This record gives sequence, structure tokens and C-alpha cells, in this order.
Amino acid sequence: MLKADIGLLAREHRIRVEEDLSPDDPVWDGTGLTFAGPVRVELELQQVVGGDVVVRGHVRGGVELSCRRCMKPVVLDLEDELTFVFRPGLSVVEAEAAELYTLPERAKELDLAVPLREHVVLAVPEYVNCSETCRGFCPQCGTDLNESSCDCTVEDEDPRWAALRRLRSE
Repeated sequence: MLKADIGLLAREHRIRVEEDLSPDDPVWDGTGLTFAGPVRVELELQQVVGGDVVVRGHVRGGVELSCRRCMKPVVLDLEDELTFVFRPGLSVVEAEAAELYTLPERAKELDLAVPLREHVVLAVPEYVNCSETCRGFCPQCGTDLNESSCDCTVEDEDPRWAALRRLRSE
């Protein structure tokens, strides 16, 4: 798990956490994401005036997605910078409102998994295409138009658009 020693951070004021998270790490449970290999996480934690802990770093890995047009597998290279702040003395509601994370009192370790998980889920795009020229499937017969063509014709136009079509032709 991705944790940082709070005692060491208090003594050193700055520490690094580097880890390769496996694709089946519990951090990713319930996200719906599938990774092509380990996810590299490099974080630097710094304790600042007021007791806040600022975390900055990078996350890198390959995310397996499906092309939105033809459903073929696509591996997206995820490489993103991240920054998040832990603040002591906040309730969960206050922390969410301020877009911060609560720093637990008297905790020996700081769990970095939740903010990392949230950041990665938001950084992965919802839709990807395998290529710019992907033609997808025929809407009538379902033929993969990247591999072959079909004899389908364009269906009759929707009569609800007729009034707009007449305006355009005038």
C-alpha cells in the first residue's frame, strides 16, 4: 500500500515515496480501470508552515481501454502530474469543500492511496479512439468498417427534421 511515515516527515520535513503499484493492487478495486502493467508513482511530501502536508509528484502507466468506435483494445499511456494537500483539524465535509484531504490526528502513517486513486480515475479519459481514421461499425448491419465494407444504404431521413431542411434549401 502507498503510505508515508508521518514521524519521518516531521523530522525530515521532506520525504520521497516511490512505488510501482501492480495492476491488481487493491488501490484500483472498484475503479473499473485495467492497467497494462505496473503503475509508477513518484511523490514528494513536504510539511509546510501550519502543519499542512503538500504532496507533489507524477504517476505513469498504461491503461487498457476500448475504442469507442470499434471496441478494439487500446493501451493509453497515462502520464500525469499531481498535487494534493492534507490539512490537520478538518472534518471530512470541510476538507471536501476546500478540495483538501484531512490529516488524521496522532496517525503514524499517511495513506496516499485515496487521493492517488481519485486523481488517476479523473485523469483517464472516458472515451478513446484506436486511431483518427477509425470508422467503427455500420449502424445498420454491425460490420466493422475498418475491415470491410457493407452494402447498407442510408436510411430514410427523419421526418421531424424536414422543416429545418426546407429552411436550409431556401
